[in-house]
Amino acid sequence: MKILSSKYNTPAFHGNRRSVFDKKGALMYKTTTYFFREDLNWDRFVSLIRDKYREAEKVNIINQACSNGQESYSLVVKLIQKLGEKAEKYFPIKAGDIDYDNIESAKRGHLGIKLPDIYKINNCTNNRLTDFFSFDKAKNPENDLVLIPKNNIKDKVEFACSDIFQDVERLPEENTVLLCRNFWQYLSPDLRETLASKLSQKLNKTSLISIGEHDSACNADKLLEKYGFIYAGVEHVYTKP
Repeated sequence: MKILSSKYNTPAFHGNRRSVFDKKGALMYKTTTYFFREDLNWDRFVSLIRDKYREAEKVNIINQACSNGQESYSLVVKLIQKLGEKAEKYFPIKAGDIDYDNIESAKRGHLGIKLPDIYKINNCTNNRLTDFFSFDKAKNPENDLVLIPKNNIKDKVEFACSDIFQDVERLPEENTVLLCRNFWQYLSPDLRETLASKLSQKLNKTSLISIGEHDSACNADKLLEKYGFIYAGVEHVYTKP
């Protein structure tokens, strides 16, 4: 199916801001993303990952609906800063999105931001933003600046077009951290239920799932609990008992 896209502009969101419509003009989804999104406590999340997988030799991190990669790079940076060389067992992060333009943007690695994002990123990285990113001028008037991931993080993420409903059967059952954040709202209630059920069948107690605040608003958290997941001690993060 061919989809039509248009720019989505609002001062409330930074990063990648598009709306995607179907042939009839109905909204399918928005691609909104930005670095260190506030609905996840990144420091506590990485501490949870560190503690849960302390004895694991390899951990699979999968970022579904990754948009243009700002969320994936947020996690890479935090893992490196908190774990140092021990972070290597979590890489590469497998990042996927159903939107071709998102993945092409992620592969190009020119990530548009607003100036307030600089302060947020510096706050989350102990003022070490330039250890991980270089700067470029923004060609898109919606952005104030472009961040370019340096090789020390760019090589830690593999981007590809993907659909979670096709990929769920191929998820590693053990030692998997799945970020599937802030897209459940675009699924029908039946598809939300189907996804929660499939994730429960596939992932075991060694796995973690992170959703977002918009997902909780449409009861994705309740669905995960219905199918056997429990709160993992970090807001919007779940595991098996």
